[in-house]
Amino acid sequence: MSDLGVAPETLARAGHERYLAEQTAAGVPMGETPAMATWEALPDDLRQANLDQVADIPAKLAMVGCAAAPAASGDAETAFSDAELELLSVHEHDRWCAQRVAAGWTYAPVRDDAAKHHPSLTPWSELSESEKDKDRSVVRRIPLLLALGGLRMVRRQG
Repeated sequence: MSDLGVAPETLARAGHERYLAEQTAAGVPMGETPAMATWEALPDDLRQANLDQVADIPAKLAMVGCAAAPAASGDAETAFSDAELELLSVHEHDRWCAQRVAAGWTYAPVRDDAAKHHPSLTPWSELSESEKDKDRSVVRRIPLLLALGGLRMVRRQG
């Protein structure tokens, strides 16, 4: 169980499935990148990246004065403000960069998975809007993932 009280793999798998749906809707074919694979076919390092992303949800929620709580029937969905979305997206990008660097990846202008080179290993301010949108999508998915785990995002009082 995770800090959220839900099996991390359940949320990580759901997040990955949502990612695949978003990417295929945008015209990215399955198999184009190692991440464009079913959960079962996902390389171990990318499966772990999804698990690490889920493990960071409580920290992200805390950054904006929120927490996860059991969902109740009729709960209204809570969303992040634009400012919170941006703050958490920068945090997600920094977390992703640190994870990649720790795994031996380095910056290069052209992606090369075999050589562990990635053009997005750069500060947030240097990313294109399309790359920033990938991190924003991760953050926007948080309320959905919580709901899939029977949870909701709540704002702390005071």
